[in-house]
Amino acid sequence: MKKIIFPTIMPILIRHFAALAFLLSVIVIVPGCAKEEQPTLSIHRGDEYGGGFVFYLDSTGQHGLIAALSDQNVLAPWWNGTFVITNAKSTTDGFLNTRQIVSVQGNGHYAASICNDYTGGGFGDWFLPSKDQLNKLYTHSQGLLGNGIYGGVYWSSTEYDAGNAWVQDFANGQQFIDNTSDGANVHTRAIRAF
Repeated sequence: MKKIIFPTIMPILIRHFAALAFLLSVIVIVPGCAKEEQPTLSIHRGDEYGGGFVFYLDSTGQHGLIAALSDQNVLAPWWNGTFVITNAKSTTDGFLNTRQIVSVQGNGHYAASICNDYTGGGFGDWFLPSKDQLNKLYTHSQGLLGNGIYGGVYWSSTEYDAGNAWVQDFANGQQFIDNTSDGANVHTRAIRAF
């Protein structure tokens, strides 16, 4: 006669399923077991943070743009000695523009390279601001001019053509194009995003 093993296995299966159900309920019930919460930043425009000062915050208040505490140069040109198209055309992404300019122009002492090489606060992700980012620096730093913002002309990383790039006059907010070989009194200020 054959023995029925079903009643013997059933209590073992029930115990294993009960243990699994309990484990799953603990994971679901206890928040934070599954993922770690990110701390909320409490920073404001004008605060020193991330190697410079915060001049722009997005709507969440958790991300924005930081300007270096002082100008990196006041005489460096935009070009590296030759009029060449770099295709740094973004008006919103200075990081991308800076990397593009440096990849085309190579080593040298020019605005994008100076910002690319800057390591203020121990950070290596500084860049020359795009046309729109430079305008944010102008617009949002008006009450912060004591933070070393010069009231003159600054380079952007946005190329206009092979011989010209966008600049902004911090005395009046006007944006215009300037010859990329002109380094006299055109300031270079690195920024970074967080």
